[in-house]
Amino acid sequence: MTSTVTHWRSSIAGIALVAIFLVQVSVTVDAADINCVEERAALDYWRPIRENATDSPEPADSRALELVSCLASPNSELRDRIGYELFTFWLRNEKLTDDTRRSLLGTLSANLTAHRVDEPDSTVLARSFSALILAELMRSDSNGPFMTGAERQILLDRATVSLIRENDYRGLDVELGWVHPVAHMSDLLWRFALHKDTDAGQAKSIIDAVRLKVAPTVVFYSFNESDRLARVITTVITRKLVDSETLMTWVSSFADPQSMEKWSDAFASQEGMAELHNTKLFLRALADQIDGADVDPVIAETLDELVAGFTQLI
Repeated sequence: MTSTVTHWRSSIAGIALVAIFLVQVSVTVDAADINCVEERAALDYWRPIRENATDSPEPADSRALELVSCLASPNSELRDRIGYELFTFWLRNEKLTDDTRRSLLGTLSANLTAHRVDEPDSTVLARSFSALILAELMRSDSNGPFMTGAERQILLDRATVSLIRENDYRGLDVELGWVHPVAHMSDLLWRFALHKDTDAGQAKSIIDAVRLKVAPTVVFYSFNESDRLARVITTVITRKLVDSETLMTWVSSFADPQSMEKWSDAFASQEGMAELHNTKLFLRALADQIDGADVDPVIAETLDELVAGFTQLI
């Protein structure tokens, strides 16, 4: 198990180097760049557009570019019900041109790199909901490609680093509604795992990024983040994007905790209990999701053994 942990920690070091590079070249979004600030006027404008979207003969391209700023709105209706639902409708019904999709790709992927200390809500909301719409863009690209391989790789690099660096763990916020950046970034990586052109190297970077977000010690996941993270890995496993040896190393890494010497030490601190809680949730979700699927039996058995061991830690 020592060799597994050593291998895993070397992978973490590699990801950290990529993170440092992307931080240096990132494009950030200021609160001043958010245009959808007049909530009443924006709601009056966008509500009828959303309600009549299925019957509207008007091109959606110009409106799609206008709507981007609403993804950072503190108003959950503008951000979620109008923003997310309109983008999903337009993309799934091929209402946007390749030029518009590419423009959205540039703007939204830049939002992923906006991480700050003491950042305003608008920045994390822009980051979180940009990830959600980028997941739809990845779905759209898989069905009707508009990205180049290089563009896809840049987006993947930004997505993995953004997930690793995410330090806002809010789910359903009392005032803002859904914030949920970890889940939304997981959805983006899930769409990468589903994409027909994702290769083994890209899949490896995906599972390494997910591993670093499975069990934070500063929060107890309670808004289905573990299920969304597990869905990414389930897709990588069932699509056989990564070889069995690599997956075995990845799964076996959960036998040892990251923040303490051994799992039984978890009961001595809040941080330890958070890592234990989050790891249990993730492994149980992953085991449930691959149950009955065509996967390497050794991987399935190893996962089952881990789940059984964690179940005894009560």
